[in-house]
Amino acid sequence: MILLRRVWVSLFLGFKMYFWRLFWNFVILICCTCFAKADAISDLYDALQMDRVNEIIRVEGIRDAKDTGEAYLSANSAKRFVDQAKSVYQLESMEQDFKRLLTENLSTADANEILLFYQLPIGKLASELEVSARVAISETEIEEMAKTELKEAKALNNRRLDDIGSVIKTLELVEQNLIGAYAAQFAFMNELSKLGVLELTRQEMIDIITNDEEKLKGEILEWLMAFSHMAYAPMSDEEFSVYSDFSKSDLGIVLNKALFSAYNEMAKDQSQRLANILGEFMKSEDL
Repeated sequence: MILLRRVWVSLFLGFKMYFWRLFWNFVILICCTCFAKADAISDLYDALQMDRVNEIIRVEGIRDAKDTGEAYLSANSAKRFVDQAKSVYQLESMEQDFKRLLTENLSTADANEILLFYQLPIGKLASELEVSARVAISETEIEEMAKTELKEAKALNNRRLDDIGSVIKTLELVEQNLIGAYAAQFAFMNELSKLGVLELTRQEMIDIITNDEEKLKGEILEWLMAFSHMAYAPMSDEEFSVYSDFSKSDLGIVLNKALFSAYNEMAKDQSQRLANILGEFMKSEDL
């Protein structure tokens, strides 16, 4: 479904063997539960093909870092900035962070129920179509083609567009994407401000970020509609209806919120780390 940690055990040591037996039973139960949740999250990670999603984020992140470096740094510094920026997008660390955050935002019971759906033929089809479309639409030409096809579908009064719009509204996808974008942008600017290379107050940063909010919402909605129309085109009406019903169900909503919580937190952290690297290069060039 596209575009989102820790266990403390208190130990009480009794004086009788009875309490020791209870203690070890408790530890075994806790450990089994932890492993069960880890397995459920790992299996869901695989079912949703999140390794491919993280690869997309890595490629796009490095590409954006290259543009940022060229905009703010000299040619020599820009190249070194990109080399260091790659450390922010290490796939192994991204997988670990995602699984940790998803574990925090999704119960074992929900993870297992969601996994059951994605192990069905329709779930496997949806996952494959979404991720493949996400890979494709990262290319500007494909994105423009998808938007053109969306306009054509609207002109033909394609009824599936209403269903897609209903899913987007139910899952609050525009709002969730907006929240993530704002949080990442603020983290980036705030880190530059802390380093002294950006002289803006907190309110000034917020005003800059939220400027033209309605326009941004419109652009996000257009992208989501174009992406969804392209991604689910191979589905029959019956298949799309089944998937749409799942997406709008309680489980679908829970999954969507968990995915956004995970990826928005990751994006915020990545933006802050990138800003820290960029800020240090900017300061060194000013010396």
